[in-house]
Amino acid sequence: MGARILLAGVGSVGGVLAGALLAAGQDVTLLTANPAITAAIRAHGLVLETPAGRQQARAAVYTAEHELPPDLRCDWLMLAMMAGAVEQAARDCLPRLCATGHVVTFQNGMVGERVAALAGAARTLVASVAFGAQMLAPGEYRRTSGGEIFIGQPGAASSPPLVALKALLDHVVPTTLSANISGVLWAKLAWNCAVSGLCAVSGLTLGELVARADGRALFLRAYREALDTARARGVTLEQVVIDHHRFYLPHAADAATRDACDAAVAGLAAPYGAVRPSALQSLERGRRTEIGFLNGYLAAEANACGAPAPLNARLAAMVEDIEAGRRGISLDNLAALAPLLAADA
Repeated sequence: MGARILLAGVGSVGGVLAGALLAAGQDVTLLTANPAITAAIRAHGLVLETPAGRQQARAAVYTAEHELPPDLRCDWLMLAMMAGAVEQAARDCLPRLCATGHVVTFQNGMVGERVAALAGAARTLVASVAFGAQMLAPGEYRRTSGGEIFIGQPGAASSPPLVALKALLDHVVPTTLSANISGVLWAKLAWNCAVSGLCAVSGLTLGELVARADGRALFLRAYREALDTARARGVTLEQVVIDHHRFYLPHAADAATRDACDAAVAGLAAPYGAVRPSALQSLERGRRTEIGFLNGYLAAEANACGAPAPLNARLAAMVEDIEAGRRGISLDNLAALAPLLAADA
């Protein structure tokens, strides 16, 4: 009998995970928290578009935990909802995890510790997604870029559960077992801080953002603040998505270094141009974002280290204003951030 998977959260990333696992013949039960997604999958199956083609699969799907069959128990509880909802989802679903099972977090930001406090550190594994994903409509998903998944467990270089999880997630994209998952998470956080907030406030795809000189300059400043904060906390960064050395623009960089960093950011358009970060997708659907776990988290950590990150703090505040209806998504927001670049001029 194969592993039984309960996948909670069938938004953009969760939909890509679900579609690939179902196409591979895995035993996956879906928990959506969204009646429209549940209804669509029940009516038409789950549809996934990837560079390899279009896949469609039927699945057992439910909206809320209490609707699941009473005797359903899983070997893997995969949590793929937004970061702000993960703790409640873990509380709801952990009773469904069998005694030898494991929970896997897929969120942006540092939520693994929160889940480990509920499930136990030995039963909690962390996955960091490094591919683009989009929900085209309820039950219809697209993987918008290649990429990989990094998995790990703090303090463990490898273990039988990690090896088994890698075998499952290799059905989605190539999966790497990391002995430094904290370094992976911080590297992904730096990427998200440079991309998610800027795309969210401007309404631009990543390709559109990096086609603009101001977009590239803001990207480099947000990225530097993130890397400086990670280093201040003693984190050894891993290479995730991009080589962070090529995108780090020091305060006192010479013209050649500035030109090289600018060209590196412009080069992101080819592999990642179509990416619409989850924060922008959430705002467009009228939903709250994960900004507090991304730019907001980074700004708080930077303040705690005594080296503030003003651009990340301002981006978090702008996104919160958009969520509250006090500000619109607009290119004007990039112009409003320009004064923060003055120190780099």
